[in-house]
Amino acid sequence: MMKTTLIFCGLFLSNLLFGQSSWSDSVSVGFLLGQTNYEKNALFIQVPSNRSTKTCYLLKEVNSAFDSMAVAAQKAGINLKVVSGGRNFEMQKAIWERKWKSRRPNFKTDKETALDILKYSSMPGTSRHHWGTDLDINSVDPAYFSSGKGKLEYEWLKKNAASFGFCQTYDNKSESKRTGYSEEKWHYTYMPISHKLLKQYNEKITNELIIGFLGSLTAKEIDVVKFYVNGISSLCD
Repeated sequence: MMKTTLIFCGLFLSNLLFGQSSWSDSVSVGFLLGQTNYEKNALFIQVPSNRSTKTCYLLKEVNSAFDSMAVAAQKAGINLKVVSGGRNFEMQKAIWERKWKSRRPNFKTDKETALDILKYSSMPGTSRHHWGTDLDINSVDPAYFSSGKGKLEYEWLKKNAASFGFCQTYDNKSESKRTGYSEEKWHYTYMPISHKLLKQYNEKITNELIIGFLGSLTAKEIDVVKFYVNGISSLCD
């Protein structure tokens, strides 16, 4: 009887920590900060090669929603592919530190360096990509969506993405008056889950927990949680 009880409690704790029962339940601080091995976590799935440009992972529910959206887009002559999905802490750290090492000599202070990188890249521990709810579609080059097929793809997404639960996370700051990253016409978030995870992030994560990478001391100085993690489109809040 005791063994059965322990197994039940273990399963319940696993559900509570990783959100299998409901994303309204409490997920772990580690999950929110990107301490996740996507290959070994049953909540995630590798995006099929016909829906991605490289090996990447999303939460299963997010992948299913994206697939449905891609099928609908195909009927309209639009081809959608994931160019970046889940990125855990170590993956984001590699991106951040590569930019830090190349740009730090160009600025007088660590803060100036961090703010320059933060135009488009998140500090490790603060990226929504950590959760497997956010994905980049087709290109991460702003110019791509300004003309030709990129413009057509963006216009289709603006009109239809919400029907599948997706929202453009970072809109035009000059129009929306939000804080944080520059506009990213490629970055979409799956609202049914990410909305709940952002709420938990704000309840559990402070700038003091954003550590473990070059320039991490600037997180508190900049208040990265307030101005960047929460610097999203009001439509995605």
